[in-house]
Amino acid sequence: MTVINRATFKFGDFLLIPRERLLLRDNEPLPLTGKAFDLLLVLVRRSGQLVSKDYLSVNISAVRKALGPGGAALIQTVSKSGYRFVAPVVVVESAADVRFTGRVGAPEWNSRSRSSGPALGPDAARAISTDADAYRAYLEGRYAWSQRSETGLRKAIDSFQRAISLDPGFAAAHAGLADCHATLGYLSFVSPADAFPLARRHSLLALKRDGTLAEPHASLGYVKFYFDWDWPGAEAEFRRAISLDSGWAAVHQWYSIFLLAAGGAGEAAYEIKLARERDPLSLAINTDLGFHHYYTRQYAEAIKQLQSVLAMDRDFAPAHLWLGRSYQQIGRFDDALDEFRQVEQSVRDWPVAIAARGSVEAAAGRLEKAKAVLAELQEIAGRRFVTAYGVGLVYAGIGDIEAALTWLDRAFAERSHWLVWLRLDPRFDNLREDPRFSELLDRIKFPQCER
Repeated sequence: MTVINRATFKFGDFLLIPRERLLLRDNEPLPLTGKAFDLLLVLVRRSGQLVSKDYLSVNISAVRKALGPGGAALIQTVSKSGYRFVAPVVVVESAADVRFTGRVGAPEWNSRSRSSGPALGPDAARAISTDADAYRAYLEGRYAWSQRSETGLRKAIDSFQRAISLDPGFAAAHAGLADCHATLGYLSFVSPADAFPLARRHSLLALKRDGTLAEPHASLGYVKFYFDWDWPGAEAEFRRAISLDSGWAAVHQWYSIFLLAAGGAGEAAYEIKLARERDPLSLAINTDLGFHHYYTRQYAEAIKQLQSVLAMDRDFAPAHLWLGRSYQQIGRFDDALDEFRQVEQSVRDWPVAIAARGSVEAAAGRLEKAKAVLAELQEIAGRRFVTAYGVGLVYAGIGDIEAALTWLDRAFAERSHWLVWLRLDPRFDNLREDPRFSELLDRIKFPQCER
């Protein structure tokens, strides 16, 4: 039984106790059928996130009836899409772990209290402010961060900074800032040098305020992995985060990605499946399972997995991106382009998706269209960051080995985090016999043996 299953969820006057399949209001049990209880548990665990109607049924009315007139308002209906649980949720080991102060909405926290909230990737923080306004700003930040758009990330940064201004000792808000800057860098919205050092700074500030918090250890591991290429240091941070909170799904997710790049595909598969067990409805985790299949060249499995993610949410851009890449590897070029176009419709002028499109055009033998993509990337570079790795990818597809290697050298100079996948990325297979490619791999200091 996992930590999540042992936990008790508190929201308003309610206690939801999964291990006993019990819902209490003011310590009085409320009647719920088994299916209705399971539905409420899904909604509460994904507080702040949209849960597709595909996962729900008529039991939503039974849940609202059990919660009563006031409690029913905690479940928001999103037209034609699904439902969202809108109340802040406290995760505790038992009801005795939470007590409230005289201020409305200002819970008093002991060392075992944790919050769950609107995060796609890490759950909301394990150590929460006693300032209700700071906590509210924190939740707004986590929700905006979970959207993974550049606009959402900028909004999240503002929210976390507001939380810190209200509570300077708010460690979890610094962890949130670390995640925002790391995500800006990971998605190539800004350059690695402008993103990852800030993520490191806020990870260290969070740890200075609370060294027992798992999130900043994971965030620091993310920086050491993707920016420093410090493989032992990154693994130490991920393992430390797991030791502090083994029930947190996202740390297993991030550790699995590290293990895959480090050469431990078997361990990576175990960790990503562990992450999915802890949060089976997470779009990000389920997408990363497809990501694992892609990099282990199990393209049919990747396609099935990513299609299942899109059955949950047709608009989830990362699933479209990795599905397109998987289609490319089995020669379904037009299907791949369809997926990339869907990404570009939701994320305008994103060099990552544009470079992916250029790679497919080149693989399909449409060299003029691939060259047009290179011109498009050059134009975009005049107004925003364009990762050199993506440009190199298009040149590799065209077959211009010299240009591809030149741009990969530039990617190294910019500390491109994409380079940690260079050993596995199938789109660079035509460069692998060149000794300069092997020399570049050596400079990234990949672990030398299979784990």
